[in-house]
Amino acid sequence: MSSKALKLVHLANFNSTNIGNGALANGLENTLEADSPRPVEWHREAWDDYTFRKIDFDQAFVDKINAHDGLIVGGAVTFNGRDYNDRTGTRFELPFELWDEIKKPVVFYGLSYRNWPGQFYHHADKLKQMVEKALSSENMLFSVRNDGTKAWLKSITGIDSDDIIEVPDSAVFVEAAAGSYPEIVDGVRNVIVAFNDEDAGQRFDEKAGHSREAVIKTLISVLERLAERYPINIILCPHYFDDFRMMSAFIERIKPRLAHQNMVASGLCRVKDTAYFYGRYTRADLAISMRVHSMSPCIGLGVPMVALTTQDRMSDFIARLGLQSQAVDAFDPQLADKLYKRAVHTLDHGVEVRASFAQARAGLREQTRQFHQRLNALFAG
Repeated sequence: MSSKALKLVHLANFNSTNIGNGALANGLENTLEADSPRPVEWHREAWDDYTFRKIDFDQAFVDKINAHDGLIVGGAVTFNGRDYNDRTGTRFELPFELWDEIKKPVVFYGLSYRNWPGQFYHHADKLKQMVEKALSSENMLFSVRNDGTKAWLKSITGIDSDDIIEVPDSAVFVEAAAGSYPEIVDGVRNVIVAFNDEDAGQRFDEKAGHSREAVIKTLISVLERLAERYPINIILCPHYFDDFRMMSAFIERIKPRLAHQNMVASGLCRVKDTAYFYGRYTRADLAISMRVHSMSPCIGLGVPMVALTTQDRMSDFIARLGLQSQAVDAFDPQLADKLYKRAVHTLDHGVEVRASFAQARAGLREQTRQFHQRLNALFAG
């Protein structure tokens, strides 16, 4: 192995308090370091600072890239159709006139979308131009997350290219640290509940039978039934501030005895504490996961989990892994019975569930290695 370090700028949401961003960055860096023929030195650039206009994508950004061996654009939500992203139609808002100034390789690593059916995508023409420019550049590698983003891009831009590479969600490979977790109770079943109240206006739709209230009531019913069956400790685990709204509605309705004696909540963490945050998950007997980055880290860490899916990119990801039996559609008319039965099965057959997750993880890891071979070849050139 060459002793000369590979010096990379990593653009990711490093200042975020949405812990899923930490899972993405952590898993990406861990696996890339493991697969690189050279040691890697990271220059971590906070993408969220650019998103919130604290700094800008400009010549200084290009100069940072050219002063290193290349750029990794981390796999965050990049395609969200905001009206103010008028340069490229994406969160990677580097003006097109500066792209040719980049002299070092650029890897768009597992980019993803958040655009709901029927929701208008602002500057779709610029999005198309951005994808075309990346695909035509010899020093760029363009990849999207394996959650349906490639099919979604085709529906928006009409582009369907073999050069758009689908790669695993890097959050599958997040590291978990050992730690002290006062929320965990010995001798009972510890059940993590990860709510998701992000984009509530689009995620839930009363007219379509996708009621937020119905989902909350069902979660309460299922957890109350589980508490009758097992000694239980319920851990409400928010991933971002949005989730507190749903937590509050949930707490108001659940039996007071459970709220007072069998339930606790964890707090938010910054990206730097990602490994500690997910260490809590490894101590759980079951996770009911509405959050994408509760779901995929559970698969990677071998945490028995039931995905409560509310959007296509969650169900698409699960289906690709053949893990549909560990997912329940949050808007299924039979949700209460299906979620309860799946939770009981998962609690009673944790060893089997962990084995299925380990098999899925191994397949995803091999796909990641293959992608890293292409990435390493680009940086070697």
